[in-house]
This record gives sequence, structure tokens and C-alpha cells, in this order.
Amino acid sequence: MALVNGLPSVMLSNVAALIKQKVDAKTAPLVEQFTQLLYGNISSLDLEHRNESDMYGAALSLWSSLNEHKDEAPVIHVFNPSVGKNGWKSSHTIIEVIIQDMPFLVDSIRIALNRLGLSPHLMLNAPLKIIRDNKLEVETLAPIFNKDLEASSEETVFFIEIDRQANSQDLDMIKQTLLSVVEDIRLTVVDWQPMLTCLNGIIIDVESSNLPGSKADKTVTLNFYDVKAVEGDTALQPNIDSSLGLMKNSQGVQSRLISSLSEAGRKVALGKDHLILTKTNSNSRVHRPAQLDYIGIKRFDKQGKVIGERRFIGLFGSAYYTNSALGLPFISTKVMNVCDASPFAKGTHNYKALINILETYPRDEILQSSVDELLQIVTGILQMQERD
Repeated sequence: MALVNGLPSVMLSNVAALIKQKVDAKTAPLVEQFTQLLYGNISSLDLEHRNESDMYGAALSLWSSLNEHKDEAPVIHVFNPSVGKNGWKSSHTIIEVIIQDMPFLVDSIRIALNRLGLSPHLMLNAPLKIIRDNKLEVETLAPIFNKDLEASSEETVFFIEIDRQANSQDLDMIKQTLLSVVEDIRLTVVDWQPMLTCLNGIIIDVESSNLPGSKADKTVTLNFYDVKAVEGDTALQPNIDSSLGLMKNSQGVQSRLISSLSEAGRKVALGKDHLILTKTNSNSRVHRPAQLDYIGIKRFDKQGKVIGERRFIGLFGSAYYTNSALGLPFISTKVMNVCDASPFAKGTHNYKALINILETYPRDEILQSSVDELLQIVTGILQMQERD
């Protein structure tokens, strides 16, 4: 029996009846199972003002798109269904996405639509385990949490309704945007293990080398930039061949002469500080719409001259924001340096108060501010608290 929110649904029972009536007997059980998995996440409120004919048409359309998904390339359709052309209708523009199942899909697709100024009225997704026949058409399916099915693939289907877009160029722009975003997700997920391997290799290299910087600097990433001497100057030369993940999509990245940078930029690029922690100028399109974090680990020759940088760009995990500041590498050192630079003796009330203020202070600002800047800020906050 078709269920919505765990309760029997007359609407979905009627959709199932249409499937049995209109779909050939061999395929009907699969289509009905697919429809139940798709609409099993729909709320009773979302069923209001719908009819079983259009819900049947929408499910059958998505089923057809699922059978188009013959390889790893995603299938994305953005269209305005009509009875004459599609056999069903909707007052909304419909987005169908069929893609290999991966982390971050739901959040990233929602972010992409929001950036286009589009808020989904309905967003259904169903991660599936699938067995395909020798023609790569769906032969068996099950919810992805089913441990009994030895699937040939794990795929996710999306059915999304947005405000109606009348312009065909807008429909194509939405499709191309989503294709670009899911490619970013794929690169992020597929290259995760190679990036981890690079990370571990760099850790060994940094730990065994006589490099400037403290132990807190020994964090890692992948090779991206080389520093090369040019006549009368020094150039930052991108090493695209070493790129992994999102860096593979870097376009228009050119060499930059050190002389073209600001004084602060030159100091960061060629200074003896081993670790660079900052933000990029771009927002993430994967997982959450935050400004991308940047970790750079410099490479030095035997004379201590900077010869390159290993760069990692992504988002810090939730532990970075939820764990105690005193339990985070680099940040804990910065916090203690601020407190030790203060005029307050260890163990005193004011010394502990500074630590408490820094515990709740934005982590990104701690990273990007100097000890002197932070000390001025937190002592000012402390003085305000004492006046209150």
C-alpha cells in the first residue's frame, strides 16, 4: 500500500492503479516500486492541489530519465511539461537529476538553485541501489540502505519544482549550472582518496625535513604552485599537472610576478613562515555556501629559500567550529600567545577571562589576525565587560 508520512494515501494508491493500467505488465511492478520510493518522502501538504494523473506522468518521466543513465555522466532535464508534449502538466518548471550517488548532492544542488534566485517548491530525492540488464536498463532496485541487494550501481534521482521559467535560455542556463556543480561534487569525492595520500606523503616530508616553522606548521596539502626565478623578478608558476579535486577545474590561472604583489603579499609568498591559513576570494559550491578555506605549506631549499607551496583549498569540518579553541592546532597556539602577551599573570581572573573570550571569538578572525591585533580586540572586550 502506498504511504505518505507512514499513513495510507488515496492519491498514491490511485497513482499505483494508473501504473498497473497503463504500463506493460512486465515493467509495471518496477515502476510502482520506483514511484513508492520517490513519493514516500512527500508530505501530505505537498499532495494538496495535485492530481494522480500528473503525479503518474511525473513519475513515469523520471523513470524514463533513470533508464537514460547508462554511464557515470549525469542526466539532467529542465523543462516545462505539457499534456500535448509530455502527457502531463505542471504550473512549475521541472528539474530531473539522475546521478551516481555521492555525498553533498542535496545541499549542493539547493545552494546552486538559491544562487540563481530559485527556491524549490518541492525537492524529492531517492538514493537507490540498482541492477541493470545487459542493455543497461533497470532490472532490480531497492532503497540504498538495503544491505541484501548486491547492486551494480548506486544512483540518486531528484524531482524538483521551481518557479516557472518561460525562457528557453534560462532553462538551459539552469541545466548547465547544475551540470557544473555536480562535476565539482564528483571531483571532490573521486579525488578525496588521492588527496589524502598526498596529504600523508607531505606530512612525512615536512616532519623529516629541517624547515622553518613550528610543529603546528606541519599540516598539509597537495602541490599546486611552484616559485620560479625569472630575470629581475620571481614568478609564482601554477603546476596544474599536480592538481586534484576542484583544482583540476582551475581555468585562466597564470604566472604572477612577485613584483606585482603588495608588500604584504610579497611577505606572505616569500617569508619564512611555514604555514599559511587564510580565506580564498571564492565561495564553495559544494556542501555549504561558505567562503573557501586555504591552507598553504611552503617548500624550502637547503638554503631556506622558498621554492614552492603545497596548497589545499576546501572547507574546514564541523569540529573546527564546535570544538574548544584550545583543542585546535594553530588556533590554540595563537590563543595562548595572545594571553601570554597580555599584562595579566597566568591563572588570574583576567587571564582566564581572555581565554574565555577567545574561545567564543570567530575562528576565522583568530586565524587571520596577528597576536597584537587580537590582544587589542579582546582586552577591549574585557574592559567593556568589566564596565557592565
